[in-house]
Amino acid sequence: MLVGFMRNFKKPTYMAKLTAMLCNSQGIDLIYLKPSGVNVETDRVEGMMYIDNKWVKVEADLPQFIDISPYCFKAKNKNIITYLRNNTLLSDDRRKTFSKEKVQSILKNDEKFAHLVIPTLRAQTFQNVIDFIDKYDTIVMKPIKGERGKGVYILRKERGNYILGYEKEEKKLTQAELKVYFDEITKNKRYIIQKYITSKTKQGDPFDCRVHVEKNGKGQWVSARNFIRVGIGQKVISNVNQGGGISDPEPFLKANFGDQWKEINNKLNALATSLPYKMENLRNTKVMSMGLDVGIDKDGEIYLFEINGAPVTAPLRSEAAMLRTQYYKYLLLNNVKGNLNTSKVLNNDYEILKKDFEQLKVESRELKKKKESYKKKYQAIINSRTWRFTGPIRKVSSLTKRIVQNKE
Repeated sequence: MLVGFMRNFKKPTYMAKLTAMLCNSQGIDLIYLKPSGVNVETDRVEGMMYIDNKWVKVEADLPQFIDISPYCFKAKNKNIITYLRNNTLLSDDRRKTFSKEKVQSILKNDEKFAHLVIPTLRAQTFQNVIDFIDKYDTIVMKPIKGERGKGVYILRKERGNYILGYEKEEKKLTQAELKVYFDEITKNKRYIIQKYITSKTKQGDPFDCRVHVEKNGKGQWVSARNFIRVGIGQKVISNVNQGGGISDPEPFLKANFGDQWKEINNKLNALATSLPYKMENLRNTKVMSMGLDVGIDKDGEIYLFEINGAPVTAPLRSEAAMLRTQYYKYLLLNNVKGNLNTSKVLNNDYEILKKDFEQLKVESRELKKKKESYKKKYQAIINSRTWRFTGPIRKVSSLTKRIVQNKE
């Protein structure tokens, strides 16, 4: 059974390596490839497989399923993407996607999810911004196609002036000065404006919750991991790339919401197993993973900031790799063997996979211990009297060696 793992990176990532190792334990061959490695004429691909603890270049038939990054859907890859859509199964074919504005608009009319919606408007004119801030006091401006918190501003009105916040800085502006900023910010990008949800810690730092969901070995949505992102010292959002950190929900919610923590945590868990199905139905396509970014106001109400189709896996590589391996096998078994009842097989495979994964973690810890042990021994040698006293001898020896080499 062959699965493709398609990314734009020239070398396989750590996530690719971990996933390949887990796939190997389940009898699945994972081939790492780039869009350029697909030959539309021969139905073959060129890539790399992880064999005997190293990546080896290989050529193979087009995989039945490809775990593809949304970042591969670029204009230069248009022909290849069209070919893949027609000839194999993709983890997300990106045929029908929704902007942040559209998602809010759709959910607003859904009885089950309307409570998540944040008042949102397309910032087509500067007057839209002025009217919106007059209504909500504090607003957020964000690019429609933005990723990972880039280009997000917070704006509030204060004594006839406007305070514009970006990352860790704030500027006090007149309305005329704000107009200049608005024109510059929106010159080459389309922006939306939203009511600002006060999602802040007791210390005043902005935070949000990433609900990272994946498909499991039965094709069902589950939470791979929920975690809180805190933007320490930031003015707008909790972007850990700009300085901040992450926390598990339970200790964070207990510290900031007291007795409400369990109720809020239950809301986050319920969202993980409900909203993804809604989005799949709206898009009329099956996908493999999503990142739901959620704000929590001071009253414990949750709001949906946005849905990320390419959620980062760094905080949960092991969980994501294990779930994806299960999902790969589920798809391969169901696609290759039709209506075969695989639930029993998959349950057994899950236990085997879990044991393999635990063994990998044990081996990883042992390697870390050995590394630390060698490091301490090396440091002890460097700090020893013998090492210091023999320094001149080593220098003379090194000089003699160079003289001999030069003569040769």
